[in-house]
Amino acid sequence: MNTTTAQSRIDRTVDFKAPPEKVWRALTSVEELSAWFQVRIEGDIAAGRDIWMTSVHPQHAGQRWPVRIVELVPPRRFVWQWHPGEIDPAGAHLKEPQTTVTFTLEPIAGGTRLILSETGFDEISLARRAKAHADNSQGWTEVLGWLQTYVEAAR
Repeated sequence: MNTTTAQSRIDRTVDFKAPPEKVWRALTSVEELSAWFQVRIEGDIAAGRDIWMTSVHPQHAGQRWPVRIVELVPPRRFVWQWHPGEIDPAGAHLKEPQTTVTFTLEPIAGGTRLILSETGFDEISLARRAKAHADNSQGWTEVLGWLQTYVEAAR
């Protein structure tokens, strides 16, 4: 596989010791998504709507970006589009194509399997693609760990 092909998508799979409805709620409730994703969310999570996320994570505090909610099929599929990688304070990243993030939930024995795919990196300029892909690849590994900790916590 050449580097360009390898940088076209990100795929992650995580098994949760929690029912699909609990994982779904963590992904699609403004309050819960804000808590584990470490963001403030402006707007409602609904198909066809735009929301704004502002990071409250200490390393990225104050960074703000738009997210387009594309699809919600409870409790199985949640899709959004956004601009990948580090946010450019001047907004240049907003002129680039977006990537599509798809969360697919499948019931499994003892819980839920979440399959995450982020596609569309092949539409990002070559000058920025490798960094955006690397940042998001590492980022999803970390963020899905946050989600797992959140969902599996006793509540």
